[in-house]
Amino acid sequence: MRHRVFFLLNQNPLDESAHALYCIRHVISLALNAPKDWSVVLLHASFSKERDILKVHDCESAPNLEFRGLPSLRRVVGGCPLHLNAVFHWATLAYLRAKTRAGDVVSTASFPEMFRFLAPHLLSARNRPRLVYEVHQLEMLTRDRKHRKCRREFEALGFADHLMTTCLPLEKILAENFPSLPCDNIGLAVTYPSVSSTPVQSKALRIGYFGSISEEQGIPWIIENWNAIRALSHQKHELHIYGRMRRGEVAPSEAKEDGIYIHEPVPSNEVPLACQNLDALVIPPLDMAHRAHIAFTKAYDYAGLALPILASDLPTIREVLETETHALYFAPGSREGLAEAIRRLSANPDLRRMITANLKDRASFFSWDNRARRWWEIFAQ
Repeated sequence: MRHRVFFLLNQNPLDESAHALYCIRHVISLALNAPKDWSVVLLHASFSKERDILKVHDCESAPNLEFRGLPSLRRVVGGCPLHLNAVFHWATLAYLRAKTRAGDVVSTASFPEMFRFLAPHLLSARNRPRLVYEVHQLEMLTRDRKHRKCRREFEALGFADHLMTTCLPLEKILAENFPSLPCDNIGLAVTYPSVSSTPVQSKALRIGYFGSISEEQGIPWIIENWNAIRALSHQKHELHIYGRMRRGEVAPSEAKEDGIYIHEPVPSNEVPLACQNLDALVIPPLDMAHRAHIAFTKAYDYAGLALPILASDLPTIREVLETETHALYFAPGSREGLAEAIRRLSANPDLRRMITANLKDRASFFSWDNRARRWWEIFAQ
């Protein structure tokens, strides 16, 4: 009998958010690596066309994958489209009631309210599917445990048959709070191909960053301190930032005379091209409470690009990138530490070449195909 994995995404898969990109890559890789008699269905809240969704992953077709847009309503708040959850929740429930069979898997990631609504209905169904919830972060990392959102999130997780997560700190929290539930940490995966960078002719490096320019990502900090970092490293290094602000954030100032260049965000599939003119990449998040407990997509994606990496010394980055082998680390918020790491990298071409070679090996281990195969080993029993 053929079984299906129904993956639920209460957003437009083409909204270019990091979470939507993850979900697309996850379901495509599951479909491409599906065992015999298994297929995957992505239930999403949009009318996006299948070919456009596949294009995000540079994929022309996925025979074992079906895309199903379900009714939803959106309203715009401050320029940001928000889904009105109840419409999508009820549409999803009706679809799953009609389509799931015993042995199927219903899964989602980071939508606790939707899971909390759907799970009791699905658990009482005659053809009860297995319920899998992926934990990418937790409300308790930024709020008091007694907060309503924390309590409701933990209630949602308690309905799962199996928990999945992406890093060791989250796995530990889940094991402590849900000791009777099976939980597996399978990390994330590398998306981009390696970059053939033009060799540096001088010791001044062009260092890049892609993503949110929010405070916890360390971007305001690195911009504010870049002049001092350049002075401490004794070279006029350039900092190239490709990213967007969140609502309510103040735009950083571009100061080309200080070697800071603020670029428009680039689509995911154009990141490797933008990296052709860079010599290294930086992951500078500050040591804020929740950042030390959640996986960094950048650690994986930067590994795939295979440019030398300068990274804040946080445990979930070290899970992916070994020190001196895949990255040079500095204490979060330390301009002296970052300057020293840059100085070492710029002064030692052999070190740059060694890190690049090591990252290519690391990227092959963290491929989406390998991750999908680990997922199927757990659930295709």
